[in-house]
Amino acid sequence: MYCKTCGHRTEAKLDVCPKCGAHLVSAVVVGPVEKPRVRWHVLVLATALSAIAFIALPRLFLRTEFDPIGPTSKLRFLRALEHTEYRRIGQREFRVDGQTLILIWDLRWNSLPESKQRDILRIIGRAWTLAGGEDTRLRIEGEDAVVASYLNGEAHLESLPVEH
Repeated sequence: MYCKTCGHRTEAKLDVCPKCGAHLVSAVVVGPVEKPRVRWHVLVLATALSAIAFIALPRLFLRTEFDPIGPTSKLRFLRALEHTEYRRIGQREFRVDGQTLILIWDLRWNSLPESKQRDILRIIGRAWTLAGGEDTRLRIEGEDAVVASYLNGEAHLESLPVEH
């Protein structure tokens, strides 16, 4: 045993230190362990705080910045158009002039079959119309002439002068 008072060590298990007389063993009362109680007010408070943090605050402060009726559908369409497969086959960029969508393609447009050109124009033009736009025009990169257009539900493959 070891005496914390004087530092004396002994091999025998003693209740009292033989050098200074201090008690080496303290009495311990062993009884049943008290079960932790769930405090109902802590549970109610945690539920209320989590409801405020995850439901009320996001609705007040994290509102969407766009009106979901008109502009959002156009913005979603334009964001989706940026990541379409048409980029691989020649779409360079696009612009919006009022309600008109102007697509800019590289020279690979002329190498596409006419049926594929009509399909591309019909798909993009119809989606732009559903998003709230009016017409779609397609130009070749570096040229001013419109080579195709989608007006009133019809795809036209012809040269039209560009309106300024």
